[in-house]
Amino acid sequence: MFNVKSPTNCVKSSKHSGITSILVYADGTMQDFLTESGTVSNDFVAQSHELGHLLYWHKHGKTSIQVRQEKTLRWLLINNTLQSIVELNHPEHLLFPHLQVLDQLWQKYPTPNRVLELGLGAGAIRDYLHSVHDDCQVISVENNPDIIHCYKRYFGGDHISEVNCSDAYKVLEIEHNRPFDWIILDLFSELDAPRFLYQHKFYTLLRNKISEQGVLFINFIAEHESQLKQLEHLLIINFGKKPHIHQVPGYANHIIVVER
Repeated sequence: MFNVKSPTNCVKSSKHSGITSILVYADGTMQDFLTESGTVSNDFVAQSHELGHLLYWHKHGKTSIQVRQEKTLRWLLINNTLQSIVELNHPEHLLFPHLQVLDQLWQKYPTPNRVLELGLGAGAIRDYLHSVHDDCQVISVENNPDIIHCYKRYFGGDHISEVNCSDAYKVLEIEHNRPFDWIILDLFSELDAPRFLYQHKFYTLLRNKISEQGVLFINFIAEHESQLKQLEHLLIINFGKKPHIHQVPGYANHIIVVER
């Protein structure tokens, strides 16, 4: 996901990106919000809570969730922050810059048979993996039932999708099935990130759930360099090697990769 403020799966823009007209509609709507690479632009990120038409809105406590749509694009927002966007009927199209970086990294590894996704959003990752790897089992974990409801109702997730409404930490503690080839962690934000994301034991649990040749992928967003250093230190301690860190061009996201 992305934006100026960001919870799960989010991308935070840091500079303006080049814009071109990829989708051209008769009324001109949306034509200025995709870049040459096919990702949504910073302008779209900043204005996404005002664009398109509202399909769903729900507020619980301090958290509000929206689903909006314009033509073939549908997106999920939490507290006016863009979390996920999909092109309807084309789950193979990744519209966030950090997802395209992830995909480039995924190409370097053998096709996974079993993937654990921590953080669902609108299901862009799980639906993409299913579209390109038919036989891959993708288990997603999301602790907000309203987000799961939106995924199943508005983003193509059927009622038998392997989506668990649970806390990521608890799932790692109780998951006793065979290990995962990939674990994709997309829970970071610069505000109100779960405390366990900076705790040693959490990464011990992660490592124990990855197969011998498996890989951990992290979409990391931080306000301070010290947070990135802290995460890097935790990974070195638990995996015994230095992770590969990839800056997403034009954004505050870092994609972090560490092999088992």
